[in-house]
Amino acid sequence: MKILMLTWEYPPRVVGGISRVVYDLSRTLLKDGHDVTVVTYKDGDAPYFEDDKGVKVYRVDNYMINPNNFIDWIMQLNFNMIAKANEIICKEGNFDVIHAHDWLVAYAAKTLRNSYNTPLVATIHATEAGRNSGIHDETQRYINDTEWMLTYEASEVIVNSNYMKNELQRLFGLPFEKINVIPNGINLSNFTGVERDYDFRRQYAMDNEKIILFMGRLVYEKGIQHLISAMPKILNGYHDVKLVVGGKGGMLEELKAQARALGIENKVYFAGYFKGKDVQKIYKAADISVFPSTYEPFGIVALEAMLAENPVVVSDVGGLNEIVQHR
Repeated sequence: MKILMLTWEYPPRVVGGISRVVYDLSRTLLKDGHDVTVVTYKDGDAPYFEDDKGVKVYRVDNYMINPNNFIDWIMQLNFNMIAKANEIICKEGNFDVIHAHDWLVAYAAKTLRNSYNTPLVATIHATEAGRNSGIHDETQRYINDTEWMLTYEASEVIVNSNYMKNELQRLFGLPFEKINVIPNGINLSNFTGVERDYDFRRQYAMDNEKIILFMGRLVYEKGIQHLISAMPKILNGYHDVKLVVGGKGGMLEELKAQARALGIENKVYFAGYFKGKDVQKIYKAADISVFPSTYEPFGIVALEAMLAENPVVVSDVGGLNEIVQHR
Protein backbone atom coordinates (compact mmCIF):
# COMPACT_ATOMS: atom_id res chain seq x y z
CA MET A 1 0.00 0.00 0.00
CA LYS A 2 0.89 3.65 -0.39
CA ILE A 3 0.54 5.14 3.07
CA LEU A 4 0.46 8.83 4.02
CA MET A 5 1.40 9.55 7.64
CA LEU A 6 0.36 12.91 9.09
CA THR A 7 2.10 13.92 12.30
CA TRP A 8 3.16 17.18 13.93
CA GLU A 9 6.38 15.60 15.24
CA TYR A 10 8.95 13.35 13.62
CA PRO A 11 12.69 13.08 14.36
CA PRO A 12 14.66 15.21 14.92
CA ARG A 13 11.59 17.01 16.30
CA VAL A 14 10.56 15.20 19.49
CA VAL A 15 7.79 16.72 21.62
CA GLY A 16 6.29 13.59 23.14
CA GLY A 17 5.87 9.93 22.29
CA ILE A 18 4.27 10.38 18.85
CA SER A 19 7.62 11.05 17.19
CA ARG A 20 9.11 7.70 18.21
CA VAL A 21 5.96 5.76 17.36
CA VAL A 22 5.67 7.22 13.84
CA TYR A 23 9.42 6.77 13.26
CA ASP A 24 9.43 3.08 14.21
CA LEU A 25 6.04 2.32 12.63
CA SER A 26 7.11 3.85 9.30
CA ARG A 27 10.19 1.63 9.18
CA THR A 28 8.26 -1.48 10.08
CA LEU A 29 5.68 -0.79 7.37
CA LEU A 30 8.51 -0.17 4.90
CA LYS A 31 10.09 -3.54 5.77
CA ASP A 32 6.71 -5.17 5.17
CA GLY A 33 6.78 -3.88 1.60
CA HIS A 34 4.66 -0.74 1.86
CA ASP A 35 5.43 2.70 0.44
CA VAL A 36 5.45 5.22 3.31
CA THR A 37 5.33 9.02 3.06
CA VAL A 38 5.38 11.27 6.14
CA VAL A 39 4.21 14.90 6.14
CA THR A 40 5.22 16.76 9.28
CA TYR A 41 6.31 20.11 10.71
CA LYS A 42 9.75 21.48 9.93
CA ASP A 43 11.61 22.33 13.10
CA GLY A 44 15.07 23.89 13.24
CA ASP A 45 17.57 22.84 10.58
CA ALA A 46 15.77 19.67 9.50
CA PRO A 47 15.54 19.40 5.68
CA TYR A 48 12.31 20.08 3.81
CA PHE A 49 12.62 16.66 2.17
CA GLU A 50 14.51 13.63 3.39
CA ASP A 51 14.73 10.06 2.18
CA ASP A 52 15.01 8.56 5.64
CA LYS A 53 16.22 5.03 4.81
CA GLY A 54 13.35 4.58 2.38
CA VAL A 55 10.69 6.58 4.24
CA LYS A 56 9.92 9.78 2.33
CA VAL A 57 9.68 12.65 4.79
CA TYR A 58 8.28 16.03 3.75
CA ARG A 59 8.45 18.89 6.26
CA VAL A 60 6.45 22.10 6.07
CA ASP A 61 6.89 25.50 7.69
CA ASN A 62 4.12 27.32 9.44
CA TYR A 63 3.04 30.75 8.18
CA MET A 64 5.36 33.69 8.60
CA ILE A 65 2.60 35.60 10.40
CA ASN A 66 2.31 34.97 14.12
CA PRO A 67 -0.89 33.22 15.24
CA ASN A 68 -3.03 34.50 18.10
CA ASN A 69 -2.74 31.26 20.04
CA PHE A 70 -1.76 27.59 19.83
CA ILE A 71 -5.05 26.55 18.25
CA ASP A 72 -4.51 29.05 15.41
CA TRP A 73 -0.93 27.81 15.03
CA ILE A 74 -2.17 24.25 14.61
CA MET A 75 -4.80 25.33 12.08
CA GLN A 76 -2.17 27.15 10.00
CA LEU A 77 0.03 24.06 10.12
CA ASN A 78 -2.86 21.93 8.86
CA PHE A 79 -3.36 24.23 5.87
CA ASN A 80 0.29 23.83 4.92
CA MET A 81 0.16 20.06 5.39
CA ILE A 82 -2.83 19.91 3.02
CA ALA A 83 -0.94 21.98 0.44
CA LYS A 84 2.10 19.69 0.64
CA ALA A 85 -0.01 16.51 0.44
CA ASN A 86 -1.84 17.90 -2.61
CA GLU A 87 1.51 18.61 -4.25
CA ILE A 88 2.70 15.04 -3.58
CA ILE A 89 -0.53 13.51 -4.86
CA CYS A 90 -0.37 15.57 -8.07
CA LYS A 91 3.13 14.20 -8.75
CA GLU A 92 2.86 10.64 -7.47
CA GLY A 93 -0.84 9.76 -7.47
CA ASN A 94 -3.27 9.11 -4.65
CA PHE A 95 -2.53 7.18 -1.48
CA ASP A 96 -4.29 3.98 -0.43
CA VAL A 97 -4.69 5.10 3.17
CA ILE A 98 -4.13 8.18 5.33
CA HIS A 99 -2.87 7.58 8.86
CA ALA A 100 -3.41 10.57 11.18
CA HIS A 101 -1.74 10.83 14.58
CA ASP A 102 -3.79 12.73 17.19
CA TRP A 103 -5.99 15.82 16.91
CA LEU A 104 -3.10 18.04 15.83
CA VAL A 105 -3.48 16.87 12.21
CA ALA A 106 -7.23 16.22 12.25
CA TYR A 107 -8.25 18.98 9.82
CA ALA A 108 -5.63 18.04 7.24
CA ALA A 109 -6.65 14.39 7.53
CA LYS A 110 -10.37 15.14 7.18
CA THR A 111 -9.86 17.46 4.19
CA LEU A 112 -7.64 15.01 2.32
CA ARG A 113 -9.96 12.10 3.08
CA ASN A 114 -12.95 13.95 1.65
CA SER A 115 -11.06 15.42 -1.32
CA TYR A 116 -9.60 12.13 -2.56
CA ASN A 117 -12.04 9.62 -1.07
CA THR A 118 -9.12 7.95 0.71
CA PRO A 119 -9.70 5.69 3.73
CA LEU A 120 -8.60 7.33 6.98
CA VAL A 121 -7.07 5.58 9.97
CA ALA A 122 -6.48 7.56 13.17
CA THR A 123 -4.22 6.73 16.09
CA ILE A 124 -5.21 8.45 19.33
CA HIS A 125 -2.13 8.53 21.52
CA ALA A 126 -3.79 10.43 24.39
CA THR A 127 -6.87 12.57 25.03
CA GLU A 128 -7.29 16.12 26.25
CA ALA A 129 -9.72 14.97 28.93
CA GLY A 130 -7.22 12.40 30.16
CA ARG A 131 -4.31 14.83 30.26
CA ASN A 132 -6.29 17.36 32.28
CA SER A 133 -8.50 15.06 34.38
CA GLY A 134 -11.53 16.40 32.55
CA ILE A 135 -12.47 19.37 30.37
CA HIS A 136 -12.22 22.67 32.25
CA ASP A 137 -12.14 25.49 29.67
CA GLU A 138 -13.09 26.31 26.10
CA THR A 139 -9.66 25.55 24.64
CA GLN A 140 -9.74 22.07 26.14
CA ARG A 141 -13.31 21.63 24.89
CA TYR A 142 -12.24 22.59 21.37
CA ILE A 143 -9.44 20.00 21.42
CA ASN A 144 -11.76 17.37 22.88
CA ASP A 145 -14.33 18.03 20.14
CA THR A 146 -11.61 17.86 17.47
CA GLU A 147 -10.54 14.47 18.83
CA TRP A 148 -14.14 13.29 18.57
CA MET A 149 -14.35 14.58 14.99
CA LEU A 150 -11.18 12.72 13.99
CA THR A 151 -12.41 9.44 15.47
CA TYR A 152 -15.81 9.96 13.81
CA GLU A 153 -14.27 10.58 10.37
CA ALA A 154 -11.82 7.67 10.60
CA SER A 155 -12.74 4.24 9.27
CA GLU A 156 -10.63 2.63 11.98
CA VAL A 157 -9.22 3.99 15.25
CA ILE A 158 -6.02 2.66 16.83
CA VAL A 159 -5.13 2.96 20.53
CA ASN A 160 -2.21 1.49 22.43
CA SER A 161 -3.96 -0.11 25.42
CA ASN A 162 -7.29 -1.49 26.61
CA TYR A 163 -7.33 1.41 29.05
CA MET A 164 -7.39 3.83 26.10
CA LYS A 165 -10.04 1.80 24.28
CA ASN A 166 -12.33 2.12 27.28
CA GLU A 167 -11.54 5.84 27.53
CA LEU A 168 -12.47 6.51 23.90
CA GLN A 169 -15.69 4.55 24.25
CA ARG A 170 -16.58 6.54 27.35
CA LEU A 171 -15.64 9.95 25.92
CA PHE A 172 -16.80 9.66 22.32
CA GLY A 173 -19.25 6.76 22.24
CA LEU A 174 -17.29 4.93 19.54
CA PRO A 175 -18.44 1.47 18.52
CA PHE A 176 -16.43 -1.25 20.23
CA GLU A 177 -15.45 -2.90 16.94
CA LYS A 178 -14.12 0.36 15.45
CA ILE A 179 -11.30 0.63 18.02
CA ASN A 180 -8.21 -1.53 17.54
CA VAL A 181 -5.74 -2.05 20.39
CA ILE A 182 -2.14 -2.23 19.12
CA PRO A 183 0.30 -1.92 22.04
CA ASN A 184 3.47 0.09 21.62
CA GLY A 185 6.69 -1.88 21.55
CA ILE A 186 10.45 -1.56 21.75
CA ASN A 187 13.35 -3.41 20.17
CA LEU A 188 14.21 -6.33 22.44
CA SER A 189 17.88 -6.06 21.48
CA ASN A 190 18.19 -2.44 22.68
CA PHE A 191 20.16 -3.43 25.79
CA THR A 192 21.99 -6.44 24.43
CA GLY A 193 25.63 -6.20 25.44
CA VAL A 194 25.07 -2.93 27.36
CA GLU A 195 26.65 -3.01 30.82
CA ARG A 196 26.76 -0.40 33.57
CA ASP A 197 29.17 2.41 32.64
CA TYR A 198 30.53 3.68 35.95
CA ASP A 199 32.25 6.71 34.43
CA PHE A 200 28.94 7.73 32.85
CA ARG A 201 27.09 7.06 36.11
CA ARG A 202 29.45 9.34 38.07
CA GLN A 203 28.19 12.31 36.04
CA TYR A 204 24.92 12.03 37.98
CA ALA A 205 25.64 10.36 41.32
CA MET A 206 28.45 9.22 43.58
CA ASP A 207 29.28 5.53 43.76
CA ASN A 208 27.64 5.21 47.19
CA GLU A 209 24.39 6.81 46.01
CA LYS A 210 21.49 4.81 44.64
CA ILE A 211 19.88 6.36 41.54
CA ILE A 212 16.12 6.77 41.31
CA LEU A 213 15.40 7.41 37.64
CA PHE A 214 12.49 9.30 36.13
CA MET A 215 12.21 9.50 32.34
CA GLY A 216 9.52 11.52 30.59
CA ARG A 217 8.21 14.93 29.62
CA LEU A 218 8.19 17.47 32.43
CA VAL A 219 4.46 18.06 32.39
CA TYR A 220 1.82 17.69 35.09
CA GLU A 221 0.33 14.39 33.93
CA LYS A 222 3.71 12.62 34.20
CA GLY A 223 3.57 13.18 37.96
CA ILE A 224 7.21 14.15 38.51
CA GLN A 225 6.06 16.82 41.00
CA HIS A 226 4.74 14.03 43.26
CA LEU A 227 8.02 12.14 43.12
CA ILE A 228 9.95 15.27 44.10
CA SER A 229 7.49 15.84 46.96
CA ALA A 230 8.21 12.31 48.19
CA MET A 231 11.98 12.74 48.15
CA PRO A 232 12.35 14.19 51.70
CA LYS A 233 10.60 11.11 53.10
CA ILE A 234 12.78 8.83 50.97
CA LEU A 235 15.91 10.64 52.15
CA ASN A 236 14.88 10.29 55.78
CA GLY A 237 14.93 6.54 55.33
CA TYR A 238 17.89 6.28 52.95
CA HIS A 239 20.24 9.23 52.75
CA ASP A 240 22.52 7.97 49.97
CA VAL A 241 20.10 8.38 47.10
CA LYS A 242 19.85 10.69 44.10
CA LEU A 243 16.82 11.41 41.91
CA VAL A 244 17.85 11.77 38.27
CA VAL A 245 15.20 13.44 36.13
CA GLY A 246 15.57 12.73 32.41
CA GLY A 247 13.43 14.84 30.08
CA LYS A 248 12.37 18.33 29.13
CA GLY A 249 9.15 20.28 29.32
CA GLY A 250 7.35 23.39 30.46
CA MET A 251 7.49 22.56 34.18
CA LEU A 252 11.30 22.54 34.42
CA GLU A 253 11.74 25.82 36.30
CA GLU A 254 8.77 25.09 38.54
CA LEU A 255 10.22 21.70 39.45
CA LYS A 256 13.62 23.19 40.18
CA ALA A 257 11.96 25.74 42.46
CA GLN A 258 10.08 22.91 44.18
CA ALA A 259 13.33 21.06 44.88
CA ARG A 260 14.92 24.25 46.26
CA ALA A 261 11.93 24.95 48.49
CA LEU A 262 12.19 21.43 49.94
CA GLY A 263 15.92 21.89 50.52
CA ILE A 264 16.83 18.90 48.35
CA GLU A 265 18.27 20.60 45.25
CA ASN A 266 21.54 18.70 45.80
CA LYS A 267 19.61 15.41 45.67
CA VAL A 268 17.60 16.09 42.49
CA TYR A 269 19.58 16.17 39.24
CA PHE A 270 17.78 17.59 36.20
CA ALA A 271 19.72 15.84 33.47
CA GLY A 272 17.79 17.08 30.44
CA TYR A 273 16.77 15.02 27.44
CA PHE A 274 18.68 11.77 26.94
CA LYS A 275 19.19 10.56 23.39
CA GLY A 276 21.14 7.93 21.48
CA LYS A 277 23.30 5.57 23.52
CA ASP A 278 22.86 7.71 26.63
CA VAL A 279 19.33 6.32 26.99
CA GLN A 280 20.64 2.79 27.45
CA LYS A 281 23.45 4.02 29.70
CA ILE A 282 21.18 5.90 32.13
CA TYR A 283 18.78 2.97 32.50
CA LYS A 284 21.73 0.70 33.23
CA ALA A 285 23.10 3.27 35.69
CA ALA A 286 19.82 3.43 37.63
CA ASP A 287 18.95 1.27 40.61
CA ILE A 288 15.19 1.76 40.27
CA SER A 289 12.89 3.50 37.76
CA VAL A 290 9.81 5.36 38.98
CA PHE A 291 6.94 6.62 36.79
CA PRO A 292 4.29 8.34 38.94
CA SER A 293 1.98 9.42 36.11
CA THR A 294 -1.47 10.77 36.86
CA TYR A 295 -2.46 9.82 33.28
CA GLU A 296 -0.62 7.40 31.01
CA PRO A 297 -2.16 5.74 27.92
CA PHE A 298 0.75 3.28 27.64
CA GLY A 299 4.24 4.12 28.90
CA ILE A 300 7.15 3.01 26.68
CA VAL A 301 9.54 4.10 29.45
CA ALA A 302 8.28 1.25 31.64
CA LEU A 303 9.09 -1.26 28.88
CA GLU A 304 12.57 0.22 28.51
CA ALA A 305 13.23 0.07 32.25
CA MET A 306 12.09 -3.55 32.48
CA LEU A 307 14.23 -4.49 29.47
CA ALA A 308 17.20 -2.86 31.24
CA GLU A 309 16.38 -5.09 34.25
CA ASN A 310 15.48 -2.15 36.50
CA PRO A 311 12.99 -2.61 39.34
CA VAL A 312 10.00 -0.50 38.21
CA VAL A 313 7.52 1.45 40.33
CA VAL A 314 4.47 2.90 38.58
CA SER A 315 1.30 4.64 39.66
CA ASP A 316 -1.90 2.60 39.56
CA VAL A 317 -2.96 4.44 36.41
CA GLY A 318 -4.02 3.35 32.94
CA GLY A 319 -1.54 1.91 30.50
CA LEU A 320 1.36 1.80 32.96
CA ASN A 321 -0.53 -0.47 35.31
CA GLU A 322 -1.67 -2.57 32.35
CA ILE A 323 1.95 -3.12 31.27
CA VAL A 324 3.06 -4.20 34.74
CA GLN A 325 0.07 -6.57 35.09
CA HIS A 326 0.90 -8.21 31.73
CA ARG A 327 4.51 -8.60 32.80
